[in-house]
Amino acid sequence: MSTEVKPPNRRPRTAKPAPALPSCGTCDGTGETTTTVRVGRKRREIGATQTGLCPSCLGTGTA
Repeated sequence: MSTEVKPPNRRPRTAKPAPALPSCGTCDGTGETTTTVRVGRKRREIGATQTGLCPSCLGTGTA
């Protein structure tokens, strides 16, 4: 007769959610910033805008 000791049944562990990273204040978490295009000698603004990577977070969207 064998006397095996079985461990008690345990619930599987659930993963804890990762803490939310604060979003970047410059781009509001999008990773892109917009700048107005200026043309001409007097540097007047035209209706077009250019988008580019956010210089604060380098496109990640988190601070």
